[in-house]
Amino acid sequence: MPFSEIVGHRALLTLVSRAIARDVLPPSLLISGPDGVGKSLVVRAIAQAMNCQTPRIGDDSETLAIDGCGNCSVCSRIERGIFPDVLSVEPNDNNEIRAPDVRPVLDQSSYRLFEGRRRIVVIDQAELMNDFAQSSLLKTLEEPPSTTEFVLVTTRPDMLLDTVRSRCSQLRFGYLTADDIVAVLVQRHGVDERTARPAAVTSGGSAGRALIAASGELATSRGVALELLDKVSTTRDARGRLEGAKVFTPGKQSRQAPAAVRKELRFRLMALTSLLRDIEVIVARARVPLANADLEQPLKRLAGAFADGRSRRALSAIDEAIDAIDRNASPKVVADWIACQL
Repeated sequence: MPFSEIVGHRALLTLVSRAIARDVLPPSLLISGPDGVGKSLVVRAIAQAMNCQTPRIGDDSETLAIDGCGNCSVCSRIERGIFPDVLSVEPNDNNEIRAPDVRPVLDQSSYRLFEGRRRIVVIDQAELMNDFAQSSLLKTLEEPPSTTEFVLVTTRPDMLLDTVRSRCSQLRFGYLTADDIVAVLVQRHGVDERTARPAAVTSGGSAGRALIAASGELATSRGVALELLDKVSTTRDARGRLEGAKVFTPGKQSRQAPAAVRKELRFRLMALTSLLRDIEVIVARARVPLANADLEQPLKRLAGAFADGRSRRALSAIDEAIDAIDRNASPKVVADWIACQL
C-alpha cells in the first residue's frame, strides 16, 4: 500500500517520503507506536517507494516527494509479501525472537540484491527479541550494508536494549482519530458505518482493535467478560473474585500453546474494555451508540455497581493487564490480578 493510501500520520509520512526522495533516510529505523495504527503498512510503503518500477514523483507543492505506484510487479509482490529483497523476521511459536532466528537474515542482508534497488529487512514485534538476538544485531545496525535498510517495528521500544535504540532513528506513530478508523473500516474492509462508528469510538485509537470489534471476533470473549463483571460487581471478598478469574482464564481445559492462551486472554481483556466503555456511556447518559447494543439491559444492571469512577479505574487496570500480557506475563496471574482490581 503506497503512502498516499495510508490513513492518518500525514506529517510523518511526508517526512519519510522526502527522506527517501533525497536518499537521506537513515539505514536503521525503529518504528514504534500502539497496535493497529498502521506501522506495518508504513513499512511496506517504504519498501514500495524505494523499489517501485514507476514511482510517483511529487513536485514542491505536494506533500509526498516520492511514492510507490501500487500497481507494478514490484509493488504488488511487496504487498503480497513475496518480493525477494524484502526480508522479515517474526516471533516463533513461543512468542519470542531468538538469535538463530535473526542470524540468517543478517547473512542475507550482505548478499547482492536480487532485483530491487534497496533491500528492506523487517523485524516485526522487535520487543520480543531476547537479549542474545538483540546483541547479534548491534554490529550490523552500526554499519549496515550500503544496499540494505533495517526496520524494527515495535509497540514497546522501552523493551529494547539501549544499545539497539541508540543505533536506530526512531519514528513514533500515535493513535488514529475515530474518523480515520471509520474510514479504514468502511473503505478497506467493507464494514457498515453503523457498525464501524461505535467500534471506532471504543477502539482506543487502534484500527486493528476496531476491526476485531466490528468483525465479531470479540463475540466469543464477551460472554466470559460479562460473567466476570457480574461476579465482581456482587462479590467483595478475594476468594469470590478469584473464582470468577478461573472462568476468565483461557486454556484451563485445553492444551493450547502459551502464545495462543495469551492471545485469547488479550481478546477477553479487550472485550472487558468494550463492555466497561459502554457502562461509562450509560452512567454518563451520553448520546453515543453502544458498541454492545445487544447487551444494553445487562450493562444497565451493572452500571450502578460501576459508577463513581469505578469503571474508569477498571479501564486503567485493564490497560496494565494488556501491557503485562504483551510482556509475556502468566495468563493466570494476570486474570487473577484483574479480577481483584475491577
